[in-house]
Amino acid sequence: MSTNRLRAFAATWILIFFTVSLPSLYPVYASAAHATLTEWTLPIPNSGPRGLVLDPSGNCCWFVEYFGNKVGHLDPSNNTFQEWAIPTQLANPNSLAITVVSGSLVVWGTESGADKIFSFSPRSDLYYEYNLTQSNSGVLGVGSISAEPPAPQVRLWFTEAFNNTNGEFVYDPRNGNVTLYEDSFPTAVGGGAYGVYAGSNSVWYAGFSSLVRWDRASSQYTLWSLPVHGSALARSITVDQYGQAWYTQGVTDATGDENFVGVLRDNNTIQEWHIPKLGADPRGISIDPATQQPWIVEASQIAGNGTVATLNPFDGGTIIRLNATTAASGQTREPILPTSNLASVSVNVVTPTTNQVLSATEGQLTEYALGPTQSQETIVDSSGNIWINEPGTNKIARLSRTPDFALRVSPLTVSMPQGNSGAITVTGASISNYTGQVSLGAIISPAQGVTLGSFNPNPLIIAPGATASAQISINIASNAPNVTSIITVEGTSGNITHQINLMLTVTNGSSIAPSASRCLIATATYGSVLSPEVQVLRNFRDTSLEKSKTGSSFLMMFNAWYYSFSPTVADYLNDHAIARTSMKGFLYPLIAFLFLASRLYTELSAYPELATMLSGLLATALTGAFYVGVPAALITRKLRRLLLNFSLKTWGFVLLGEIAAMLYCQTLDSSVLLMISTSLAVLSVLFASAALTVVIIFQITGGRGRA
Repeated sequence: MSTNRLRAFAATWILIFFTVSLPSLYPVYASAAHATLTEWTLPIPNSGPRGLVLDPSGNCCWFVEYFGNKVGHLDPSNNTFQEWAIPTQLANPNSLAITVVSGSLVVWGTESGADKIFSFSPRSDLYYEYNLTQSNSGVLGVGSISAEPPAPQVRLWFTEAFNNTNGEFVYDPRNGNVTLYEDSFPTAVGGGAYGVYAGSNSVWYAGFSSLVRWDRASSQYTLWSLPVHGSALARSITVDQYGQAWYTQGVTDATGDENFVGVLRDNNTIQEWHIPKLGADPRGISIDPATQQPWIVEASQIAGNGTVATLNPFDGGTIIRLNATTAASGQTREPILPTSNLASVSVNVVTPTTNQVLSATEGQLTEYALGPTQSQETIVDSSGNIWINEPGTNKIARLSRTPDFALRVSPLTVSMPQGNSGAITVTGASISNYTGQVSLGAIISPAQGVTLGSFNPNPLIIAPGATASAQISINIASNAPNVTSIITVEGTSGNITHQINLMLTVTNGSSIAPSASRCLIATATYGSVLSPEVQVLRNFRDTSLEKSKTGSSFLMMFNAWYYSFSPTVADYLNDHAIARTSMKGFLYPLIAFLFLASRLYTELSAYPELATMLSGLLATALTGAFYVGVPAALITRKLRRLLLNFSLKTWGFVLLGEIAAMLYCQTLDSSVLLMISTSLAVLSVLFASAALTVVIIFQITGGRGRA
């Protein structure tokens, strides 16, 4: 082989491996490379700020001082701290929730050292404290407060970690009466719970070893056992706008790697992401209202390298299938009476410090270093600022990103019958006071029998800290095939472009909606039908092969073979994390090959039959060379000899004959003959490219190889 040919061969494989190494073939929302960290130091040293919550206005922020025994408020607009001492000494306040009662702000909290719940009115400086019935309860988590219409009561939920108990605190502002409901968790919770998130009809708990939902209508617990990772415990829980429960799970260990962030996707699927950094110790979790991405704090209490991080939930992770269990609740009810005290306020103005921090990538996380902060909570405000408490350094911090916008789409999945039409809503949200116009566009792949209307309005005009929405219609033809498509919505403002995907399934009245993805093995490997890798496979199948007679004929034969084993393989991958990781490495070259083939198809799309043939042959040739030729040349001499027994000229004649047969079968309009000829042509190209690869490697290595 000539030197030039060798160089061309090497360059081709360098290009292939470079393409394989790209982390994502489709853009998602990317966090800023750098951000501004502003920190306010509390007036009293070693106060230990915890329980960070926003004002009802959505601005920062209220907190408690665990060691300072106070309720505090920071107004970042004038750098002012207000603090009120809690009447009970050594109360060790741990968490807060905010509500409005009769038009006035009321702060509610837990006293873990005194086994009390307190309420505080900043307007009157009046504290009320309520003794719990059990001592040494270790009250930890106060969840969101929900005033459930039409009843005017305020409802507060909390956990008693040391007693494996949860509580519901009901306050009636019309008469000041308080009723306490307490209940023991089911055994499957794992001995207690830390985090709690309250909605209007259900309450979520991060049990030590299970996620728990308590439903008001049925007075019943539903439990999902979390994956077992050594001694890792669930820490915190929150719910996004789609009703998905996000949680953190980890260990307090400087060398521990049993740290995870996960989400309950539906009633039988958890997706979790491993946090690579040793000693991460994940704690609080909050959902960015603009992007719906989770932010977490890594306390790293022992490792001493705390961070705040955001997760890219559109890629990676591990899918775990599970079954929910239920258990009845047995609440006990009793009225409780408060004691009241007045508190005086102290006011201090502090000068914040400001630093630029760079982001670092850890797996699917984008992290911003905070230092030895031992953070417990994080929360994202309506402007996209990330607020963090830093007990280890006695500070409240704000991470501010550069102005940007985010796209949201509702719903994320759409199922529509043939002959119908509908609409989706796309919302643009301001991040860090972004303002501007966002031009919208959308494409659908595959678009068989489906058309999209125009966005109304377009462009979106987004004001600082605000959102703007537009709608686009979807029209399904009466003869549209029952397939699943991906609608990609793109928003552009200046040099900023973001995309978001949703899934559309076309059904008819007499059939069951097809599976969200027929790429069973890839979906099990990469964790989501919307992952970029699965989309590449789907795109090549749905927009290249299925659009032509040649490609669809081949798929009939291929599907019969593929679905004879893929469900079993997919089930195995779902249950075995090591196998999933290995399969990712195995599939990445194939994804790169199909991506290149799709590009070729796009260039020749005016001639669909030719485009299908050439792009299919390119993908087959690359696949045969990499998956058959390279192993045959490098691993065993016997297989190498088998391929070399046929000369390249012989392979060439076979290939030309199969292509000619395939073209002839097209003219006959015979599906059966076309299935056979396309399958034989694919096999011929597969082995011809493998043989060529063997010859090239054989010449490069001078015939050396293993016996």
